[in-house]
Amino acid sequence: MIFCKDVDVIIPGYLDGYEPPFLRSPLIDGSQVMADALFWPAFLYTVGGSVSAPNAFGADLADLDELTATLLNPDSWPVFSLALAGRSRLRVIMRNFPGDGGVDYVLDPGNGGDSIPLAAMEGHFRGPALAWPELVAAAHQPDQGHTVAERMLLLLPACADRDRPRTAIDLVMAALTSLGAGSHARQVGVELLNSRRYWTQACQWATADGVLVCLGSHAYRSLGSELSPSDLLLITEAFAALDSGRP
Repeated sequence: MIFCKDVDVIIPGYLDGYEPPFLRSPLIDGSQVMADALFWPAFLYTVGGSVSAPNAFGADLADLDELTATLLNPDSWPVFSLALAGRSRLRVIMRNFPGDGGVDYVLDPGNGGDSIPLAAMEGHFRGPALAWPELVAAAHQPDQGHTVAERMLLLLPACADRDRPRTAIDLVMAALTSLGAGSHARQVGVELLNSRRYWTQACQWATADGVLVCLGSHAYRSLGSELSPSDLLLITEAFAALDSGRP
């Protein structure tokens, strides 16, 4: 089993299975990348699929070239981490493997077990990772390292939910504005919420056997998927939606 050796970035099992095996982990702590003033337009453009994000943050694509190159560096894969309920952590990984690039959302359960896949943002996408009530609940969990807005926008690209409320756009706009987006914040929010780059159809969620599962055809979080019932329960508990509103 390979572990990332960088401080605070240990993802058990994540790099297992690569051929040839990694002699050195490419995973790096993305905190410094995230501190860059151009991080949000770059992240929301490359990961979130919002073509209006650079303009909303007062940057053009040429301004983003250097940071985008850092995000997509095949030798160093930035990892952005969010604490969730209990000891679990959400890892957003820029998977810059040559010929198989993408963005992975995985759950590190914090109990010594292997990480659990939630979403893979790529041509052969898997997901979504979470429902709208889970995103809101997770965004508001106490976090000394990240604001509510930062947590929300890191999670948003992997969220899809047919039953999200109409007020979702207001929450996303508020998050964008607090991080520096200007007059085009609403358009960016619409693009982030309605992107069909990965989720080609609106996804429905339901509670079954005590866990929240997605009824979409590409979800890891579905009954009968490769995830075990215990994994599905662990994920539900990690996101800890206070009231999912699901039947």
